[in-house]
Amino acid sequence: MRLKLLIIVIFLAFVHLKSHAQFRISSSFKGDDVVQNVPMLMDLVLEPLGAEAKHPFLDRTLELGVAIVTEAALVNTIKYTVREMRPDGSARNSFPSGHTATAFTGAELVRMEYGWGYGSAAYLMGVGVAYCRVGKGRHWWWDCVAGAGIGVFSAHVGEWLLPYTRSAWDRMFPGTAAPKMSFSPSYDPMTGAVGTSLAFTF
Repeated sequence: MRLKLLIIVIFLAFVHLKSHAQFRISSSFKGDDVVQNVPMLMDLVLEPLGAEAKHPFLDRTLELGVAIVTEAALVNTIKYTVREMRPDGSARNSFPSGHTATAFTGAELVRMEYGWGYGSAAYLMGVGVAYCRVGKGRHWWWDCVAGAGIGVFSAHVGEWLLPYTRSAWDRMFPGTAAPKMSFSPSYDPMTGAVGTSLAFTF
């Protein structure tokens, strides 16, 4: 039921994107450049922050790595084969949207790993990235639809190949402990600065 609802919501969002394809966002806005990577980061860090993950950190890292490679290969192969002109006329590499593909790759990985609660939030970020790309004149709406599809497909390729990538890892690095990641928040009462440290243990 949730899958059907999510598909409907995403479909309606892209229909709305199509009907409002003439809206504009300043080209100086860089939020889409940052947010496109947030779902992938969520896939790695939600478990150390307390969320229940389907796979351990190493498996999630391998799965993400394969998904990224798949997404990048598909996006760039199609971009430089189709050679569609961007709406702003800057280059012939508009189709499909790489930003949207990146965001949706991460969103589907989060959904598969942590369930619909976190997954829905990640998907909303993906739709937001798509809106920004069209609003900035960097993509046509159909570029973003194609990017979203590539992203979801790439995430599943990462999952499908996980048994093989994990087996290859174990053969290359036998007897090694799986890497772990931890966060440590910090606060300086003198300056009021808030920060965090990220540590990987191999």
